[in-house]
Amino acid sequence: MGHELHLILNVAAATTIALVGGLIAHRLRQSVIVGYLLAGVAIGPFTPGFIGDSEDIAALAEVGIIFLMFALGIEFSLKELARVKGVAIIGTTAQVALTMAAGVGLGAALGWPLTQGLFFGGIIAISSTMVILKTLLDRGEVASAHGRVLLGMLIVQDLAVVVLVVLLPRLAEGAGALDDLAFTLLRAVAFIGATLFLGARVVPRLLARVERLGSPELFLLTAVVLALGTAAISALLGLSPALGAFMGGLMLTESEFDHRVVAEVVPMRNLFATLFFVSVGMLIDPAFIARNLPAVLGLALFIIAAKVLIAAAVILPFRLGGKTTVFASLGLMQIGEFSYVLARAGREAGAIPDALNSLILTSSLVTIVLTPAAFWIAPRVDLLLGRLPLARRAFAARAVVMADEDDLDGHAIVVGYGRVGRQVVAGLRDTGVTVAVIETDLHLVQELGRAGFPAIYGDASYRSILDAAHPERARLVVVALPDAGGTRAVVRNARRANPDAPILARVAREEEDDVLRRAGATAVVAPERAGALLLLEESARMLDVPVPSLADNIQPLVTAEHDDAVPTTR
Repeated sequence: MGHELHLILNVAAATTIALVGGLIAHRLRQSVIVGYLLAGVAIGPFTPGFIGDSEDIAALAEVGIIFLMFALGIEFSLKELARVKGVAIIGTTAQVALTMAAGVGLGAALGWPLTQGLFFGGIIAISSTMVILKTLLDRGEVASAHGRVLLGMLIVQDLAVVVLVVLLPRLAEGAGALDDLAFTLLRAVAFIGATLFLGARVVPRLLARVERLGSPELFLLTAVVLALGTAAISALLGLSPALGAFMGGLMLTESEFDHRVVAEVVPMRNLFATLFFVSVGMLIDPAFIARNLPAVLGLALFIIAAKVLIAAAVILPFRLGGKTTVFASLGLMQIGEFSYVLARAGREAGAIPDALNSLILTSSLVTIVLTPAAFWIAPRVDLLLGRLPLARRAFAARAVVMADEDDLDGHAIVVGYGRVGRQVVAGLRDTGVTVAVIETDLHLVQELGRAGFPAIYGDASYRSILDAAHPERARLVVVALPDAGGTRAVVRNARRANPDAPILARVAREEEDDVLRRAGATAVVAPERAGALLLLEESARMLDVPVPSLADNIQPLVTAEHDDAVPTTR
């Protein structure tokens, strides 16, 4: 069999079995990463049947790593990081350092060398952006307080991978290599500075010239050259190709072409990343798991316990509230996709033996599989902690009130001052109604306070924060949050505080209608249906067709418990 046909057969088998594994994992409400890893097990050398060529698949997987890091650089968001910069930068740095210390401590207890413990600690310190983001999307909680904290911390964790991939292999080379560490850091700093300069001055102009040619193929090829080229230059300098690919993406993050490059590269990234996870799965030996099941489960338990407890310890001082602290801590319990990149670097440096690598890989599967269950457990843990006096005081959310208590009587409360909330606030004020705003962005709250408007900083899903706006004296509560879970909590607490006031809630998904009404919402508004209705009305005007003949075919803009519960909007 020729090498070309051999390569095609291996790629076809790997992608086919990955598709099957991904479909099964998705049906079981698991991350597709689990399916890809198990697909690798199925075609690996440790299971009967077809055996894939690990070298060919691993070579393509290297391209997957490069595209993963390249896309990470493009999607790196300083704005998202700035929203939770305290807990994201300080908290995550402490979390990574403490988790690495826990890894070193376990290694010392088991007699591991220091570098092996450092690699192990770095591997388990990183959580999965893909798994957490998918879980948040499925739950409609990306825009929630804990969703923002998790995503901010994941950004810093991913940056930590870049640093660890550069430094740890050097440390693993032995005492003689320590003398070269300073020169490695110097080369890394020079390389980073050069790529940032090119990203500011050269790359946007190059992409603009290519874009004016009107050839999608040339634009895509330019993006691929940036990804592979920076990775190759980084490798030639003795640095990690992953660092080069990340910096290649970072050159585009502030340009006007970043979204287009992401759209062009993401399909390639997903394909090659799939092969990467399959290649990792090929290293898992089911017989090893059977022989070492107590060790696998014990290591998984250590990883989960260490990560959850350390994450809670570093988040707690920021007084973000029990719900955010519990959700974020439990959400970070799994090992991430970039952990496998670091594990591979450890194996290549000789710091991670095959037996430990197998333990890490199999334990990581356990942590990923348990992540959805952790999000299900989180609110129940929060309720349990809320019943304990000491825990309630420790986890209490901090409220900053910029309002005169005397003004908060017969007022309206608007929860959320985003694009929807600020329009509602402006409209209510135009009618002469006093409005108290509850918002999680401290800068917005401070701006409202300086302008003389009542405002409360904090997460309104906490009863203590909502109570600061005196819902028992309010004549109206409007919940304009994009977070489904937070909206339910606010509606429930507001109804308990005031059984009579109308509560109007924005619904993120149609299936939330009944849930919010049962929680106490007087009326539920769906922005998508509102947008559709306006488009239909405008279409009717252009077609000179009576509006009702079109508008009657759309679902109601507002759904309420009773037909007369909400006044007409027209």
